[in-house]
Amino acid sequence: MVSPWNYPFQLAIAPATAALAAGNRVLLKPSELTPNFSDLLARLVEEHFSSDEMSVVVGDAEVGKTFVSMPFDHLLFTGSTAVGRQVALAAAANLTPVTLELGGKSPAIFDASCDLDAAVASVAYGKLLNAGQTCIAPDYLMVPQGQGAAIAAKLAGAMTQLYPRLGDNPDYTAIISERHQRRLSDMIAEARESGADVTEVNPANERLGVSDRKMAPVLVRNAGESLRLMREEIFGPVLPIVEYGAVDEAIDHVNRGERPLALYWFGKNSANRQRIMRETVAGGVTINDSMMHLVQERQPFGGAIIHQSF
Repeated sequence: MVSPWNYPFQLAIAPATAALAAGNRVLLKPSELTPNFSDLLARLVEEHFSSDEMSVVVGDAEVGKTFVSMPFDHLLFTGSTAVGRQVALAAAANLTPVTLELGGKSPAIFDASCDLDAAVASVAYGKLLNAGQTCIAPDYLMVPQGQGAAIAAKLAGAMTQLYPRLGDNPDYTAIISERHQRRLSDMIAEARESGADVTEVNPANERLGVSDRKMAPVLVRNAGESLRLMREEIFGPVLPIVEYGAVDEAIDHVNRGERPLALYWFGKNSANRQRIMRETVAGGVTINDSMMHLVQERQPFGGAIIHQSF
């Protein structure tokens, strides 16, 4: 079992608990990007479990590569799509069955019929929880043609209300590492240089240093589809806003990319809602809110929702 850094306790312990409850033994490799937690977890597991019940392997990315190359009975990996492909290839050499819980570019779609204030508040919360470092966070927002600027202004207001200060606010999370912070900064710089409309939401006009890795939320409008921001999973507090005309355009935009892990639709128009549900494929869907499908304990998570009747 390989767990990620963004929710290091939950995404290590929850699947490990399920595996142990089902009568399995567990060997766990937590992320090298959260070394203090990984060391603590290893100590606690060693203290409370025998080595043939559960053990923790601590180490860097090279240790991780060796770990996923071992002939397990089953391998569970939670992390990025890019690394997930490497994990699947390594496991295939041993014919090890794998469960991959990956991220992706999860869209939020505002229909013209939506309660705009409620939708904006929901997307602002979902996008900035853990500073956007959540696998099912809204990756980008689609809004009706001509409403991009007005909705961006509303989003800036909602984000300001949630986080009036950033640098010294313990509720606003830092970016996990300097490498990931540079990746996000490079995406923003590329968008700005291409002529996109880039707005930083920094209510208190704080100087956020590289050392503390705090990054102000950023809204991006008119970003070209060739930009990294529009091709790669963002995994940070950066939200592109894409305008669309008819609902067909929104559906086509979603379907041109890889199938998203989550999809969020906001609106009261049942015909448009049913078209979105029928004509797109996603790992999970929440209507008129964001991320809530994940907390439904009796509902499967992941896989693909291809059609659902209302």
